[in-house]
Formats: sequence, structure tokens, C-alpha cells
Amino acid sequence: MTSSRTDPPARRAPGKTFFERYFELLDSADPHSSLDLVAGDLEFSIQWAADGTRKSSQFVGGRDELRGFIDAGDMEGWAHYVLHSGVSGKVEFALGETRWDNGARIGTFLAVAELDESRRMRRYMVARSPVLTFPPDP
Repeated sequence: MTSSRTDPPARRAPGKTFFERYFELLDSADPHSSLDLVAGDLEFSIQWAADGTRKSSQFVGGRDELRGFIDAGDMEGWAHYVLHSGVSGKVEFALGETRWDNGARIGTFLAVAELDESRRMRRYMVARSPVLTFPPDP
């Protein structure tokens, strides 16, 4: 899908990484507000392992499919926590955990995004597993 209009730059929060802003919006009372940080021509792959077996699921698509993924998700009672992040040019990375509201860990995720000129997510890949834990920094 192409558009002749130029999207305004994505909202910025001082001192926050892209993924801190994205997951904060995704975990909010209005998870669709996270789509403000997503380019119209997004391409994504979400790799999802629900347990310790070898079976996992992959969700792929564009902006509409990401909206559908948000619609299908049960977002109540848990949130994303970014533990480490990095930047290389237009590419940002985040290693984090999903946790229940009581602090109990659900799983570990590794996310990477290529950002466009407006700092919107153009390509997005994330993998999540409940099996592997990264110890906190000493």
C-alpha cells in the first residue's frame, strides 16, 4: 500500500527507547495507540512459543495483520518489560520479559525493528519463549 501523504514523525518520549515507547502503548488501556509508531508499509514476523516444547507459532503480515494480532490477544494482567536495548543505525533491539502484574515472569522476548525516516517501525521481528531466562545484571 502506498500513500502520497507523509506521516508526521512518531511520538517521542524523552529518554525512552523505541521499544519502551511501543510496549508502553501496547500495554496501555488503548493498545491500538501502539499503531501510531507503525509505518503503513510494515512487514512483521512474530515467533511465539507457549511452552517448553518444540512447537511454536509464527504470525506474519502487515499493519492490518498486526492490528488483528492486537485484537486477538489477551492483554489483561501482564506487560512487557525491556531489560536491555541497543541501536545500530535505523535498527533497534530489545531484550525483555513479559511479566504478570504480580511480577512473576511469563517469558523472555527478543525484538528488533527497522525504523523509517519518521521513526516508525517498518520491519519488525520478535521471538518469545518461556524457557530461557537471562539473569539480571549484577
